[in-house]
Amino acid sequence: MNFKFRINDDEWEIIQVDKELIRNRFNKDNEEDATYVFGLTIFSEHKIWINKDMCDEQKIKTLKHELTHCYIWSFGLGSVPHYTEEMVCDIVSASNGFVNDTVEKYRNFSKI
Repeated sequence: MNFKFRINDDEWEIIQVDKELIRNRFNKDNEEDATYVFGLTIFSEHKIWINKDMCDEQKIKTLKHELTHCYIWSFGLGSVPHYTEEMVCDIVSASNGFVNDTVEKYRNFSKI
């Protein structure tokens, strides 16, 4: 059961997947060897993967984190090499409504 949402005129999808799939994709995309990954935002595919094996509370925390990645990327800030504290505050305050609205819709959709 996948949940779709829109941001900046693009459709994205939230998918709960196996933790090994997330870890393997993260390691491939980042050339790192992570032992555990809670979630992953796949920008080129407009997908957010959430580890299906976590408790509901951790899924929501992870979704909020991944939605923030999505927001930053969707509005062209992903290529900014260094964020200042003021930039982070601007991003958080601007994205708060989007993140909370999407999380609430996802909760209702997935019954979390």
